[in-house]
Amino acid sequence: MMKKPQIKDGVILTVIFLLITATVVPSIVGVEDKNNNLTYDKSNSILEKDLSGDGETEYWAIIFAVGIYYKHPEQNIPSMIECAENLYGVLVDSPNWKEDHIHKVTGSDATGLRLIRELLWLRRNDDGDDMSLIYLASHGGPWVGKGGKLVDLPPKDEDDGADEVLAMYHGFDRWYARIWDDLLNFFLGLLDSKGVCLIVDSCYAGGFNDEPLLAGIIVEDYTAELFAKGFAEDLAAPGRVVLMSCREDEVEYGSVFSEFLINGFSGQADIFGNMDGINSAEEAFEYVLSEIWDEQHPTILDLYQGEFPVTYSQ
Repeated sequence: MMKKPQIKDGVILTVIFLLITATVVPSIVGVEDKNNNLTYDKSNSILEKDLSGDGETEYWAIIFAVGIYYKHPEQNIPSMIECAENLYGVLVDSPNWKEDHIHKVTGSDATGLRLIRELLWLRRNDDGDDMSLIYLASHGGPWVGKGGKLVDLPPKDEDDGADEVLAMYHGFDRWYARIWDDLLNFFLGLLDSKGVCLIVDSCYAGGFNDEPLLAGIIVEDYTAELFAKGFAEDLAAPGRVVLMSCREDEVEYGSVFSEFLINGFSGQADIFGNMDGINSAEEAFEYVLSEIWDEQHPTILDLYQGEFPVTYSQ
């Protein structure tokens, strides 16, 4: 009997990186004109940074919440999608946001490839005067390969031996349908924005129970604290604020972190802050801490100079 061919891990990763390369490289190396001369349009290069800006500060956002999972309804957390809708409403109610500057993706549309496309959309539109917000809500944990082996992809920069990953729509059925920290960091590094606020609401509720669970593998010695610490550190860069929903080895039921964070952006942050009419990421985070500290322990890594403005009070 002929054995069923198996797709090796390396093949899948090669395909992923080839897809990225096919998207990015043509804009770097240029194109040939009718005389077969290679021309390079600097303005079209996706890697070319334009920090000068156009003199106008624009606000851009990707709101990306999975909430439901292919073939794994037991992992569904509908509150993720509800929070995405609420966050969108709060942003568009603020005068600094425009509807066409916000992309909201939820449910079965929230695939890994779609997230990459959204990050490329953001890269094409932002400039050095702008502010960008990326909200990601899904299950998360360490990257665990076959046999329970922790996976740290090149550049192999994880002290604990595992990249942190977020499960996309197919993430529990196809192990490669996840976004890992290094890949996300690569695309965030392409942005020109003077400020980037990354919000990651990644909980261990539902199928994760008390221990991180991905693809049916439990890692008993990998805590939520290590996951949050690793994810935040890997995504840290000047001008970034990283807000994480958890810190210690704890279970987050539902989307309580996002719910209070959105309340903060709707006005509570400034009321409990400096009352300057701006609901900043830092103020909203402090508001969240005051409300849920007894339940869970969010963490922040703030490398943005001053406070990162998210919404303005009417």
